[in-house]
Amino acid sequence: MVKRLIYLFLIITSLLSLGCKSSQPVIDYMVVSASTVKGNELMVSQIKFDDQWGMPVGSLACCWQEAGAQSGVYNKPFPQKVSVVWSDLDQERIYFADIPLNGNAGLLAKNLPTFTWRSSSEEEKEIYPYIIVGFGENGEVKVWLSNAHTSRNKIGRVLHEIGSGQAQWNPFPGDRN
Repeated sequence: MVKRLIYLFLIITSLLSLGCKSSQPVIDYMVVSASTVKGNELMVSQIKFDDQWGMPVGSLACCWQEAGAQSGVYNKPFPQKVSVVWSDLDQERIYFADIPLNGNAGLLAKNLPTFTWRSSSEEEKEIYPYIIVGFGENGEVKVWLSNAHTSRNKIGRVLHEIGSGQAQWNPFPGDRN
């Protein structure tokens, strides 16, 4: 009887541990960031990955496809979803979206190529994945994976689109006077 209970306990704990693992690889260190079209001034209130972890955000006003506001993240499985909320003061809208990410993006992140510094012709071998969340002018959301924060002074920067979508929006709350 004791042996059966031990086997049952081992089976249950094995099944529970399988349910807790992500299908994406764990990344030792990656950078998460945000960008928007130059001149598009936004207030980003949430960038959250897999409903578990996020990055501090705030005002954003430039640098489409580049890692503007950045945060480093250690020892996390590569995310499968990003949830975003932001406000556009000019349009008086609050946008929100959940964007699923490409299923093989974690493998891409683990195998990003090196790039060469244009100014010195030296190869950069210490490559970190950059997840760049881009906010378009009319609620478009793009998510890219890159081997560098920008293409300036770099030869061989890659930019993979790993997710995209159209946000929904609500108008700003009106005056209640």
